[in-house]
Amino acid sequence: MESELLLQTSWPTQSYFHSNLDHFDPNMDFYESYYHEFSSSINSSPENSLISSEPYVESPLLGYDQIQNPSMVDNINTLDDVCQWLCDDNQEIEEIQSEKSTETESVHVWSPDLSMTSDDVMETRLEDLLKAYADAMTMGQTELVKVIVRCISEKISPIGPVLERIAFNLFKSAENQRDEYLKEELMRHFKSAFRAFYDIFPYGRFAHFTANSVILKAVQSNVESVHIVDFDLGEGTQWPSVIEAVAQQRKSLTLTITSVKLEEHDFNFKETKRQLSNYARDVGVKLKVEEVELGQLVKVMEGKLDTEFFAFNCMIGLPHMVSMRKRTQAIEFLKLAKEMLTNSKGVITFGDGENGGKTVNSSNYASFFDGNLSHYKALYESMEWGIPSYLTEARIALETLFIAPSISSLSWFQKWEEGQEEVFSLKGIGLKGQSMDIESWNEARELVNERESPYGIGIGGENGNEMVLEWRGTPLVKVSAWV
Repeated sequence: MESELLLQTSWPTQSYFHSNLDHFDPNMDFYESYYHEFSSSINSSPENSLISSEPYVESPLLGYDQIQNPSMVDNINTLDDVCQWLCDDNQEIEEIQSEKSTETESVHVWSPDLSMTSDDVMETRLEDLLKAYADAMTMGQTELVKVIVRCISEKISPIGPVLERIAFNLFKSAENQRDEYLKEELMRHFKSAFRAFYDIFPYGRFAHFTANSVILKAVQSNVESVHIVDFDLGEGTQWPSVIEAVAQQRKSLTLTITSVKLEEHDFNFKETKRQLSNYARDVGVKLKVEEVELGQLVKVMEGKLDTEFFAFNCMIGLPHMVSMRKRTQAIEFLKLAKEMLTNSKGVITFGDGENGGKTVNSSNYASFFDGNLSHYKALYESMEWGIPSYLTEARIALETLFIAPSISSLSWFQKWEEGQEEVFSLKGIGLKGQSMDIESWNEARELVNERESPYGIGIGGENGNEMVLEWRGTPLVKVSAWV
C-alpha cells in the first residue's frame, strides 16, 4: 500500500531556528545575511579577531576585504629558495633513515622537479611529507615520525591553502592558547555559526533529507503511530521536515521521537525537546519527545513494538555534529535496532560522514591515513567553493568549529587501532538493504544543484540501498536504508 507521507517540500517552510537569521534583509543576498549575523558579531572588536596576527600576518585584525593567503614560509620568493629549503629538510630525514637501513621497507623522500612552480612545489612537498609520516607510522619508526612532524609543523598555517590547514589541525599542540581562545570566541556565537554551516553546506541537509524520505515513504496509510528512535538527537535539526510532512498529510498521526541517552552529556536535551515540541504545536502535530538510556532501550520499547511503526535513525560523524559519539556505540545501537525490528514493522536509516566504511578495514595505517586525508581535503575544498572569498575568515571559523575537531593525528591513529578490532557491516548483523526511491534520488540531486555544482549524488550499496553525496567523485556523506 502506497504511503501517504511523501515529502511535499525539501525543507520546512517555517523556521525551526530561533535566530535573527530568520529575518533576512531582502536587499542582502544569501551570504551577506550570514555575514551580517555571524561574521560581524564575532569581529566586533580587535580583541575578538578570529585569527591572531602572530605569526602569520602583520595586521592585528583581518578585515573581509583584506583577507590574505600567505605562503607557507616567509621570505621565500624564488624556486631556488624553495629547493634549498626542501633540501635542508631532506638531509635531516635522510640521516634518520640511514640509521634504519636494516628495515625491509623505507620511507619515500621527495626531490623537487625544477620545472614546477613554487606553489606546486609547496603543495607536492607537503603531500609527500604527509605520506612519509603515514609510512613511518605504519613501520613504527618513532624518531623519523618526530622529524617529519617537526618539518611539517614549521611550515604550515591555519589560514593557508587546504592541505596546510588540514596539516595544521593534524599536528597542532593541545596546549595551543590561540586555538583555545578561538574556540571560546566561536562557542559564544554557536547558534549563528551552526545555522550558517547547516544552511550553506549540503552535508547535513542531504543526510537528513535522504533518511527522512526513506522513513516517510515506508510509513503505510493504515499506520496510526510512528516512533522514531534517534541515536544522536543533537540540535534536533533532522526532524522538522518530518513534522511538517505529518502536518500536511496526516495530522491525526501520533509521532514520538526518542533520543538515546549516553553517559556523556553532549547536548542539551531539554532545549532540543522544547524547540521540537513548540514547532510541532505550531503546525498542529501531536508529538512526544523522550530520552532513554541505550542499555534500557529494548526494555522500554518492549510493550510498543506491536502497536507502532519504528524508525531507527543513526547519524554519525556528519560535519555539523559537534558531539563525538563513538562508532562502537553506533554499532551497539544498530544491533539493538535489528533485534527490535524482528518483532515490529519499521526501517533503519544510517548516515555516515566519517568515511568509516572506506577506511575502518584498511590493511595498514598508511592507507587509512590516506583515505581520511582525501576525505577531509574534499570537505575543505567544497567549503571553499561554497563561500565567497571575501568571507574567508568566516569560513575558517566554521572549519575550526565543525571540521577541525575531527582532524587529529592522535585520534586518527586511535580510530584505526579500534577499527582493527571490529568487523562491521549492517548486512553482517542480519539486515537487508532497502532500495532507495528514484524520486528521492532526483530530489537529492536538486538539493545539491548537481547540474551546476561539483557535487554529485550516487547510488550504491546492496540493492541500491545507499545514497552518496560526493565532491568531485570523493564521497563526503553516505546514507543507507535497511529492514
